Amino acid sequence: MKAISEAFRCGPGGGVVCVSLILMCCGVMADEPASVEQLVAEMNQRIEAITLREKQDGVVPRFNQSKTVACVEASFRVHEEIPVRLKHGVFKSPATYPAFLRFANATKADDSEKDIRGLSIRLSGVPGPVLWGEQGFQDFLLNSYPALFVASPEDFLSFIRARQEGREMSFFLNPLDPHLKSLWIALKARKKHISPLDVRYWSTVPFQLGPADNPAVKYSVTPCSEYRTSKAVEPGENQLRAAIGAHLRQAPACLSFGIQSQTSNETMPIEDASVIWDEGEAPFVSVATITIPDQAVGDAEALARCERSAFNPWQSLEAHKPLGRMNAVRREVYSAAAGLRNRPD
Repeated sequence: MKAISEAFRCGPGGGVVCVSLILMCCGVMADEPASVEQLVAEMNQRIEAITLREKQDGVVPRFNQSKTVACVEASFRVHEEIPVRLKHGVFKSPATYPAFLRFANATKADDSEKDIRGLSIRLSGVPGPVLWGEQGFQDFLLNSYPALFVASPEDFLSFIRARQEGREMSFFLNPLDPHLKSLWIALKARKKHISPLDVRYWSTVPFQLGPADNPAVKYSVTPCSEYRTSKAVEPGENQLRAAIGAHLRQAPACLSFGIQSQTSNETMPIEDASVIWDEGEAPFVSVATITIPDQAVGDAEALARCERSAFNPWQSLEAHKPLGRMNAVRREVYSAAAGLRNRPD
């Protein structure tokens, strides 16, 4: 080992890089993927460093979906006519749940710029024990593109490392470990939008629905309002918030919640979050309708509550258990990030 160390010139500044090279050379790291606990520990450390560095006016930003567009109160009505195979968890029987929705931008503070949009949903009054978090709540987290730009938690950690170093493009274009598909998805997924209520959203990652031997599923939320925003409202950095308010003053907003069932392990993988499940092969089935009535969306109190809110895919009934390693790291990473944001100074 000493000879190898000298060969790699692992001096005082060698650090983790030199250690990694030594271990790789000796075969120690071969076929030994990091555990979920190891991934979570490093992600949490790096995300905390990044978000504290980006703190402004005493506010610690979210690592992802950082710009709060608006939060709204809504109703989530589960339909009566649902295929028997989908009648599990909150979809087991017809019911209407109070819902709290957060609309967000992934990275941009200016709503007029291209970005990925986020939609987080929390149902309340949900009966039954939960996997994690508070009793009585069920969360669903979605994005405006049907896949993530990274395939695995290892890839996501690599991106976090690059972001902490201020070298995000090095993650995509590293000649020794390029992520060209990730770059293609990141560019394709970013779009200009004029209203979050006219955007379609996807869960991107899979979930259990009912017993463990049932097919895995993904979720999608699709606009179903008769009223659509035709042009930017109050164009500028808060135009999406303005568009929500203008829409609700005209008419309630309608969103359809759908479920897609996995039909192939090969073309619809659990462990590759960058793969889009083919809707031609497995179409989404509408199982619930979200209705958003007119309400204030831009006042200081509403926005403050929105900023304090936190969502987690593991805030869930067993029937909707998150699946895959990407979901496995999200529980503790999201929880730690929310704790950091809401921690008293």
